[in-house]
Amino acid sequence: MKYIKHLTLLTFIALMVSCSDSDKENEIFENKPILPRKELRGVWITTAWGIDWPMSDYNSASQKQKYINYLDLFVKSNINAIFFQIRGMADAFYDSPYESWSKYITGTAGMKPDYDVLKFLIEEAHKRNIQFHAWLNPYRISTRANNTIPFPQLDIKIPAKLTKDYEKIRIYNPALPEVQTRLTEIIKDVITKYDVDGIHLDDYFYPSLEASEKMNDDVEYETYGKDKFSNISDFRRNNVNVVVKNIQKTIIETRPDVIFSISPAANNDNNYNVLFADVTKWSQEGWVDVIIPQLYFATGTSESSFNQRLNWWSQFTYNSHLLTGYGIYKFGDPTAGEKFQTIEELKNQFEFAGTKEKVKGSVLYSAKYLVENKIEIMSALKEIYRTPVLLPYLGRSAATIPASPANIRINGTNLSWEEVKDTYYAVYKHNGNNQVASLVGTTKERTFKLTEKGTYFVTAVNKNNAESEESSSISY
Repeated sequence: MKYIKHLTLLTFIALMVSCSDSDKENEIFENKPILPRKELRGVWITTAWGIDWPMSDYNSASQKQKYINYLDLFVKSNINAIFFQIRGMADAFYDSPYESWSKYITGTAGMKPDYDVLKFLIEEAHKRNIQFHAWLNPYRISTRANNTIPFPQLDIKIPAKLTKDYEKIRIYNPALPEVQTRLTEIIKDVITKYDVDGIHLDDYFYPSLEASEKMNDDVEYETYGKDKFSNISDFRRNNVNVVVKNIQKTIIETRPDVIFSISPAANNDNNYNVLFADVTKWSQEGWVDVIIPQLYFATGTSESSFNQRLNWWSQFTYNSHLLTGYGIYKFGDPTAGEKFQTIEELKNQFEFAGTKEKVKGSVLYSAKYLVENKIEIMSALKEIYRTPVLLPYLGRSAATIPASPANIRINGTNLSWEEVKDTYYAVYKHNGNNQVASLVGTTKERTFKLTEKGTYFVTAVNKNNAESEESSSISY
C-alpha cells in the first residue's frame, strides 16, 4: 500500500514537471516575435538622354555628388534598391569590349571618363545597404525624330550587319543568331566584372513601329525560321525567348546570386503581339526571376486602370516574383488627368497593391521626380514607407538560410554578437507577445549602438536576402 502511495506521488510530481516544462515551451513559443513583412522599395534611374543622371553634367566630382544626393534621399526615405540604367542606347557606363563609353557621361561618345563609373555607383549603393540592379535596354542602339534626320554615327565596336533601321529607331536585329549571342555575352561581361545584385531589362524588345512601317524581316524568317515556325509572329517571339532564356542560363552558370528581372508594358496583348515578348511563357518556364509591370495608370474599374492591370498580373506571373511599377512622373502633370493631381491617388495605388499577396514590393519611375517633389509626393512616400524593411528573397529556388547570430551581449549602449560569415545583420526591437517586432536597423558590423531601452534580437541575412532564425533576446 505504501509502495502504491509512493508511486502515485512520484507520478504526480513527474506530471507536474512535465506540465511545467510544457508551460515553458509554450511561453517561449508565445514570446517568439513576429518579423515585419519584407519588401523591395526601388527606384529607376534613367541615363538615356541624361534624364535622371548625370543631367548633362560632365564634371566627375559633381556627377558623383548628384548620385550620392540621390542615395542619401533614398536612405532617408527607406528605399532599399535602385535599378540603374547602365546601357540605354547600346552604349556603356562601364568599360565594355562590345560597346563604347556613353556620351552621356563625358559629353562625347567613346570618351573614357576619369573614374570607373559603374564601380563607383555600385560601391556607394552597397555602403548604404541599397541593392544595385544593372538596367540594360537589350536592342535599342539609337533614335531620331523621323527619317529625314540621319541616325548618329554607329559605334565602331558594333558591326553594321547586326543592325536594322526603322523610321525612328535603330536596333540590333533580334532575328540574327549573332545578336542573340552578343546580348548574352554583354550580360556575362557585366556580372563577371561587377558586383551587381541584379540584371534588369525594360520593355523594349521588337520595336513598336509607325502605322506606315513594316518589320521588314521576311528574309530573316526565310533564312532562320520558316522550317521551324508556321508564322512569322511565332518566329519573332522565339527570337526574344532565346535571349531571355539564355540570359538567365548565363546568370545561373556565372553568378547564380544575381536576380534577373524584366519590366514589361502593362498591356500584355501589346507585349505579345507588338513587341513579341511572350512574358507569360517566360514566367511559366521560370526564365525570369522577377516581373515588374509598368502600371502607370490611375485607379479605377476600367480595363486599363491600375487596379485591373494589377489584378491581371497578380494571376499570370506564375513562377516569377511580382513587383509593381509606379509612374510617379505623372503626379502633378496637368496632362496626366485629374487623379494624378493628388497624393491620395498614390496612397490608393499602394493600398490596393497591399491587398495582393503576390506583390513583393514597388519600383518608382523615376528618380528625378522624387527630387522635384511635385504636389508633395514625398510626403505620401514618407507615410507609405514610414518604417524600414528588409529586402525579400527573390531567388529562383528554395532559400538557403544562414545560421543565427550567437552570443548576444550588451556592453554599455552597444549590442554585439558573433560573426555569421557572408551576411549582414538586422537588429530588431521586441514589441511583446504576438506583436510585430520593429526593425531598428541593419549593419555589416557585429555591433550596433542602441538608443532606447527595450528587448532586442538579431538575425543574419545573406546576399540573396534569406534571413536566419532569430537570435536569443536581450534587454537593455
